[in-house]
Amino acid sequence: MIDEYFKWNQSRTRLLATPAGPFLSAMSEEMRIQGFSYWILRRRLQGAAHFSDWNQREGRSIQQLHESMIGEFKGHLDVCRCDRPLRLCSHDNVRVLDGVRAFLEHLRRCDVITSGPPSSPEPIPPALVAGFFDWMRCQRGTQESTLRQYGVVVQGVLETLGADPQLYRAETIRNFILSRTKGRSRWKVKEVTCVTRMFLRYLIAEGKCRTGLDEAVPRFAMWRLSALPRYLPAADIERVITACDRQTAVGLRDRAAILLLARLGLRAGDIVGMDLQDIDWARASVRVAGKSRYETRLPLIQEVGDAILEYLRRGRPPVQDTRLFVRILAPWRPLRVSAVSAIVARAIARAGVESSFRGAHVLRHSAATEMLRQGATLQQIGAVLRHRYLDTTALYAKVDVKRLRDIALPWPEVYPC
Repeated sequence: MIDEYFKWNQSRTRLLATPAGPFLSAMSEEMRIQGFSYWILRRRLQGAAHFSDWNQREGRSIQQLHESMIGEFKGHLDVCRCDRPLRLCSHDNVRVLDGVRAFLEHLRRCDVITSGPPSSPEPIPPALVAGFFDWMRCQRGTQESTLRQYGVVVQGVLETLGADPQLYRAETIRNFILSRTKGRSRWKVKEVTCVTRMFLRYLIAEGKCRTGLDEAVPRFAMWRLSALPRYLPAADIERVITACDRQTAVGLRDRAAILLLARLGLRAGDIVGMDLQDIDWARASVRVAGKSRYETRLPLIQEVGDAILEYLRRGRPPVQDTRLFVRILAPWRPLRVSAVSAIVARAIARAGVESSFRGAHVLRHSAATEMLRQGATLQQIGAVLRHRYLDTTALYAKVDVKRLRDIALPWPEVYPC
């Protein structure tokens, strides 16, 4: 396999003579499957061979290689006078170091080296925190990323109130809430109060503290429905969709993802978690598992289905992963939530739409707003958006200015004294 990337016998022989030589062909095949281009793959192989050769001269065997040696090797690259093809130009050092890391991972998969990369061990959460996490996973299907945020608040409860819930009192709970929320944003206040209340309810359910203590958490006026939903007009949404270049693989992927967000009101997390098998082409539906792992099926309208098919045929890399949306550039792997928001932000910028809201969620709000203006009821909108409570959907009622004018009371006339 390495013959495809190093056709000169002298260069190929030099690379194969290094301690990394017996592993380069298998490593190149792995990177080829991951979708790396010719030159990037070639630079990574050179980096792996160079790293092993340098360590051999330093008196280290291949079984001793470790990520802790990368810093010293980086210093060697700055003054490197090794023969070609090991020595590369300084602007290729990033590719060389990427090749070193990929080589170490390959050696670890082959059980040539057994020690893992240096990392700080994950702290073991206290028993109460671990129990709360398990309870939230079981009862509410809470995602791990959300639990990590909750853990910060729960850890603060334990540090302030102590590790024995039997000693908790209403006064100390209120003092903790007030101290943690003073001068903070309303969303931070909401997070602290909600998490603390959920944690106390877990303790009560498990019989670890007195009943009724969850009522000691003060309720702050959030005025959740006081603001208008963040949305883009329908004309701007069409401009954002049109801004995706259908002649490129990136444009095809971005267009399919944006249409799912804008037409079906999906969340960025829904896009990230969507699997190829979630699409039922025969019944024209798509399965979505959103918050709390609540699964539902939404109709796959013609426009969205055509965009997904076009992306699958001409844009999606031949990757073995079953996730629908993946990176176009190597290494091929599923997108992250931040990548979906970045896709939306770039499309809004390309379309020249003036908006202070550029995340993926603005398309979800826009979809709900457009459904309301097309005559859908709040119950229907809530079903599409998968809201548990109608109060959540009621936020969109305020964008229907025409209907609001019909129910608005006349302003009383004021006569001069």
